[in-house]
This record gives sequence, C-alpha cells and structure tokens, in this order.
Amino acid sequence: MISIHKRLLLWLLIGLLLISSIAGIATYQKMLEEVNEMQDFELRQIAYNIDSVSLSIPIGSEAVPQQTHDSDSPVFIIQVWHKNSEIQYSSQPSVPLPLLTIQGFSVVTLGDEQWQMFSLKTGERIVQTAQSMEDRQNTALEMVMRMIVPFLLLIPALAWLAWFAVRKGLAPLDRITTDIERRDSTIMQPLDEKNVPEEVRPLVVALNDFLRRLEKSLMAQRQFVADAAHELRTPLTALSLQAQLVEQEKDEGERGKAVLDLRQGILRASHLVQQLLDLARQEPDVPHVFFRLDLTELVRSKVGDLALLAAEKEIDLGVVAEQSHWINGDSASLNLLVGNLVDNAIRYIPKGSRIDVSVDGDARMVLLTVSDNGPGIPSAERERIFERFYRPAGQQTHGSGLGLAIVSEVAKLHKADIKVSQPANGHGSIFEISFNVIAPDV
Repeated sequence: MISIHKRLLLWLLIGLLLISSIAGIATYQKMLEEVNEMQDFELRQIAYNIDSVSLSIPIGSEAVPQQTHDSDSPVFIIQVWHKNSEIQYSSQPSVPLPLLTIQGFSVVTLGDEQWQMFSLKTGERIVQTAQSMEDRQNTALEMVMRMIVPFLLLIPALAWLAWFAVRKGLAPLDRITTDIERRDSTIMQPLDEKNVPEEVRPLVVALNDFLRRLEKSLMAQRQFVADAAHELRTPLTALSLQAQLVEQEKDEGERGKAVLDLRQGILRASHLVQQLLDLARQEPDVPHVFFRLDLTELVRSKVGDLALLAAEKEIDLGVVAEQSHWINGDSASLNLLVGNLVDNAIRYIPKGSRIDVSVDGDARMVLLTVSDNGPGIPSAERERIFERFYRPAGQQTHGSGLGLAIVSEVAKLHKADIKVSQPANGHGSIFEISFNVIAPDV
C-alpha cells in the first residue's frame, strides 16, 4: 500500500494541477470575452473611419487596387460596397466575404472558418469590416499564456514546498514509529501526548491505552504463573511423598490407606489445576462468545449437575427459578460462576445444611441468589474472600482459594455486581449477583 506521505503529496499535486487547469480554462474564457468586446469595438471604429474616407471615392469608379494576402496582412478585412452590390474596395480580395444586407454585427461562415463582421450603411455605400474568429481565439490564448506560463514555472517550487510541508507534518508519526521500534516487550511507558499535533493525539492516546491494557495483561500472566508455581509446588510435593509411602509400605492395610491418600491428593491437584485454567480463561483479553441466553435454564441445568455432590453430604439443594430471565453472556463462564458458588457452599457448610438458589428480576436487572444456613462469613472477611488463593484462618476444609476468585472474574466480565450478606437470623451467607436485562424476542 502506498504510504501516507506519497498519497498526500500525490493528491496535493493532482489538486494543484487540476486547479491550475480550471483556472486556465476560466481565464481563457474570460479573456476571449474581453477580446471579443475589444475587437468588436475596433471593427465598429474602423468601419466608421473607412466610411468617412470612402466618401472621397466617386460612386461607380473603378475599385481600388486590391492587396494580396500574405503572412503580414492586417488582422482586419475592410470592404467598401456600392448599394448595387458592386465592390469598390477590399483589403483582402483572397477572402471572398459576402455583402451583408443587415446592418450591425453578424457571424459569417466561409469554408471551415468563421468571421465576425460589422456592416455600416451610409447613403449609397456599405462599409464592412471583418475579423477571423480564429484570430480572436489565438489572441486570447496568447494573452492567457503570458499570464499562466510564469505560474507554470512555479509548479516545481510549489511541488517541493508541498513535499516539505507533508514531510514536516508527518514528522510526529515518524517520531512515534521510531519510539515504538526502539522498545522491547518490557518497556510499557506511555508515549508523550503533549508534543503531538491534535490530529495525531487520538492515535497516541489509543496507543497509550493499549500499552496500559497490555501491561496489565502481562502483569496478570506473570502473577498467574507465579501463583500457579507456588500453589502447585505443595500438592506436587505431597503427591511425591505419598507415592514414596505407597512404594515403601509393606503392610497391605497401610498400603491401601496410602493409595487412597494418593488418589485424594491427585484429585485435589487436578481440581487445583482445573481452577487455575478456569481462572486464566476469565482474563479480559481472552476471547469470549456472548449471546442472548436464559439464565434460569442455565442455573437449573448446573444445579442439577451438582445435586449428587450435595446428596453425598446430605445437603438440601433447591432451585427457585420458574420464569425465564434473559441476559447477554458467555455460557461457559456463567456455568463456572454458578458451579463455583454452589460447590463452594457445599464444601464449606456442615452436613445436613440447606442451599437455596434462585433467579428473579424485573425490567432492569436479573438477580441470581445463592444462600445457605452454614456458619456464615464474618463481615471483615467478605471483601477478601474474592482474592486469589485467599483462605480464611482456621478453615478445615481442603480448598485452593480460587473458587470465589473465578466468580469475581466472571462477574467483572459480565459487568455484574456481587453483594455478600448474612440472613436476618445471623446464620449462613447470601451471595447476590445482579445482571443487566435483555428483553426476550417478540
């Protein structure tokens, strides 16, 4: 693709030539009009002057000796006629212009050439003056060329000036390009927004915004890698030790117990890896497929998948979601949100407890609520529970501290609000997530 510099220069030169051509044509037309007026005046004046001179020529006398036509012949043709159509005088006998019966100006075509003629009747004589239209056009063209040629000679200077102006005007872009080319993946400082033209400022602002988002994404990736390495080190070390115990254990009963511990350790490590992957997929820069979906149907399906897990702990898991509620969302991410909220409740409430999941809403928002009658979450902990790898002190249940972090990321992705509270009786927790509404199709 042609560069901006060359494109601007090309358009400036085309515009300059086009304007020059239009100006030349307009000047020529105006000049031709002026020449016609001037030459018409001269034709009339010559006719009146010749009429006064021709009075000394006796009527019926022989015609004045005729001139031959050559390159130095006068521009004007003069004829003196007797009213009986006899010519008394012609300055150019080689041009047989006819006798006009109409007094004043007329245009006569003789062969391929047109003539402007003026006829003056006085007594028994008729004086005619004529001029070639081509001569008039040539005169106008000569006058125009005298005016335009100096300007045409200036075109190279104007082209150089245009090239210089374009180059200077695009210099800020060159500086920005050089600045970016000199950077590596570790330099995320914003570009200078002060010393740039107004036209370039939106580009610089957009680039700086992109650099900030890129830096945030890279920091999140580095943090994720560091957290994953830290969190995986402990379970992997434990798995290694458990595998050694299995190898070293001679007693079959103890060996079976060690194998069971190893299997549970593998399950916990697999769960941690899966949550790490789920969390990574919720980063803002990861592509997500948003479409119109029924949150009620999604919640029913996901809670149904977790019913067996709740039944193993004798937990009463119920759903109150009768009416469809439509939102714009990513199905996979919302399944993670609902699954982690319910799974988190199942894991951390006592055996025989109760979990209620409901979907309700109005014309403005859809509200997803997950409540339980477990031990609850202290108010001081409610802000920190959404931090990655955070686990409240004294927690006995095994976990990674990533479930609610995933919930928080999915909520941010859907621009949803999360509220954590406690029932009026002071027992349990209530998680409320509000989404924007999308009206169902008619």
